[in-house]
Amino acid sequence: MPIRTAVVADDEILNRELLAEMLPRFDVQVRTAKDGVQALKALEAEPADLLITDVRMPGMGGLKLLGKAKEKWPDMPVVMMTAFASVESAVESMRQGAYDYLMKPFGVEQVEALLLRLNERQQLVRTVSALKSEVRDRHRGRNMLGDSPAMTGLKQTVERAARSTATVLVRGESGTGKELVARALHELSPRAAGPFVKVNCAALTETLLTSELFGHEKGSFTGATEQRPGRFELADGGTLLLDEISEISPELQAKLLRVLEEREFERVGGGRPIKVDVRVVATTNRDLGLEVAERRFREDLFYRLNVVPVVIPPLRERAGDVPGLVAHYLATLSAETGSQVTLSDDALALLAAYRWPGNVRELVNVVERLVVLGEGAMDAAALRELLPEVAGTMGFSPKRKK
Repeated sequence: MPIRTAVVADDEILNRELLAEMLPRFDVQVRTAKDGVQALKALEAEPADLLITDVRMPGMGGLKLLGKAKEKWPDMPVVMMTAFASVESAVESMRQGAYDYLMKPFGVEQVEALLLRLNERQQLVRTVSALKSEVRDRHRGRNMLGDSPAMTGLKQTVERAARSTATVLVRGESGTGKELVARALHELSPRAAGPFVKVNCAALTETLLTSELFGHEKGSFTGATEQRPGRFELADGGTLLLDEISEISPELQAKLLRVLEEREFERVGGGRPIKVDVRVVATTNRDLGLEVAERRFREDLFYRLNVVPVVIPPLRERAGDVPGLVAHYLATLSAETGSQVTLSDDALALLAAYRWPGNVRELVNVVERLVVLGEGAMDAAALRELLPEVAGTMGFSPKRKK
């Protein structure tokens, strides 16, 4: 939408009246204010498409008004008015977020040119926003492939869970795509524009993991030569993925519980509480209920993590998705390598009947082997030759060369 409403702030009545006369010529309704305080009150009563303010005013000046306006209405363009003698202030205001400035005295031509630039900007912002939305929609859940009933149910659960800020526990066997589900939860959520930060809890010692999660102060331990923010700070306003949460120590479980309960923590070696707004997604390939029963995992932390449980079915329980997955990865990997490998229907049936103990990760590796070592059109017999482990689990024996 083009600029249709504006608030003009200036302590000089002649400038206010001048703009109040000029802007309506371009279908812009005007409300005026004699200082920054009045302008803020006018905007709070009814937001506007544009704020035009003088740099120098008694009480709250233009720069302070600019700062407060950008805090409350970050998308509203602000234009500064200034005399030649204070042009430096106008330049400084643009560094602080002002869109443009008008040099006094100005005429209707300058105002018309300003509105033209503003309307072009608004159109560009809308176009970019629409393109971002289109790309986001196109890529949402892009890696959650499959149309089987089990996969359809999983997608529906993820879409519903993504709308909330509740903590999600994603459970599934190794290779099922737990990180992909976590990414989909982020991409489908209102936090999609925020950061997606992950940490592998199984890959670090307790000391290193504590520092990774919460950060540390300079000098807090040997080698801490500078202050470093942790993953919770880096994920503020977005999503934090705690991968393989079952691997953390009891001591670290207690610290994590406090963060989930109070939404604040302290850096290692620090004493100042740091508040964060983070949506936590945890993953595990273990049954945490069993881990709790055997006293390897805190019960209170389990309940904090398991607010929304998401279970990924293993590939063997959705065999109908295998042909589509194979076709997808075959096309993707072939495009990267220039391979011309194709599979017959009986070859796809052979793959669909395989149990896939390594789940989708194993399937991708198998397809990559086909792309690298296979040649041309391959039927079930050729597949048994190249993939003896797949054929062997089904009671076939690979052909032997004479």
